[in-house]
Amino acid sequence: MKRGSGLLGAYAVIAAAHLVTIALDEPWPEAITKVLLMPVLAVWVRLRGGPVTLLIGLAASLVGDFLLQIDHLVPGMAAFGVAHVCYVLLFSRRTTRRSLVVVAAYGVLWIGVLALLWPDLGEVRVPVALYSLLLTSTAVTSAWNGWRSGVGGAVFLLSDALIGVDLAGYEVAAQPYLVMATYCAAQYLLASSLVPIGQSAEQDLERAA
Repeated sequence: MKRGSGLLGAYAVIAAAHLVTIALDEPWPEAITKVLLMPVLAVWVRLRGGPVTLLIGLAASLVGDFLLQIDHLVPGMAAFGVAHVCYVLLFSRRTTRRSLVVVAAYGVLWIGVLALLWPDLGEVRVPVALYSLLLTSTAVTSAWNGWRSGVGGAVFLLSDALIGVDLAGYEVAAQPYLVMATYCAAQYLLASSLVPIGQSAEQDLERAA
């Protein structure tokens, strides 16, 4: 069994447990399971020899998770902004294929969604605009690095877009579950695309199951 593969199983279990706590509306279990996610993923990254910048990004995500859990929106976005800076740096350094088509596609998407939500965002318009630009930059640079990271960046964008839709006052069915399910998947996909592994991450999950 590959080093740390059991941690991926733990990550999946904690993510599932967190979704259950949302359904039960239990604040403390919900908070505890949420803040356990990134440390478990970070330990797996460390055991697999992942880059320090990625560990910093996961630590910033942990801070963001905690701040959003206690309803500190703007500081939480700032923490996740640091995480996205880490991802952009990592993916920009690794890629040799910088596609302007990807930049244009995500640029149009960013402008379109922001324009749609802008009238209803109120006093968080500027923070949301700045954060969403960093988020979109992660989506762009991750797409330059292959399908796994590209899907991770796109799913992260979807997760936070759902939060933005909620901030603008629009209702989406099962929004809390969709946000966290896509977030957990995105962080795993991005992290697993940045660690040196001798076998596929899918094989790790199969062995951990």
